[in-house]
Amino acid sequence: SLQSTLDVAGATSLSSTLDVSGASSLKSTLGVDGTTTLGSSVTAAGHVLLQSTLQVVGSTWLRSEATVAGATQLLSTASVQGKTMLASELDVQGHAMLHSTLSVSGWTYLASEATVGGRAWVKGALTVGGASSLRSTLDVVGATSLSSTLDVSGATSLSSTLDVSGATSLSS
Repeated sequence: SLQSTLDVAGATSLSSTLDVSGASSLKSTLGVDGTTTLGSSVTAAGHVLLQSTLQVVGSTWLRSEATVAGATQLLSTASVQGKTMLASELDVQGHAMLHSTLSVSGWTYLASEATVGGRAWVKGALTVGGASSLRSTLDVVGATSLSSTLDVSGATSLSSTLDVSGATSLSS
């Protein structure tokens, strides 16, 4: 049992366990060749460099920004409390659910069908490149202009005057 300070000027090699009951202070690098087990918290005042995989078994809390230089893979649910900003495209492989408003400030392209469960409001012009099928009533509030033929297969009811400026053909 040593009751005072031990000063060693050269290299020291221990062949068994080193058990220290008080605080330890190292004034230079600590190199460990085998597995290291820490039984409590770790605090690092400077930069921490891990040259291999970091595996965390419990929760991880980052108190500031996180920058990831390579691809990131999340194997379970990602929950974000604040605003999320993506500087490039978002590629979703499965079903996407939005529980509130989707606001798009740029051009939007839908490569397949789109189903709207409620009302759809278009505040600007609507251009449709292919045939359109309306499965219910079409109610137009303003003037309507058709650039080609109007074919009606059922009965037609007009509630006001019919004004025709060109040739008209009626047959029964």
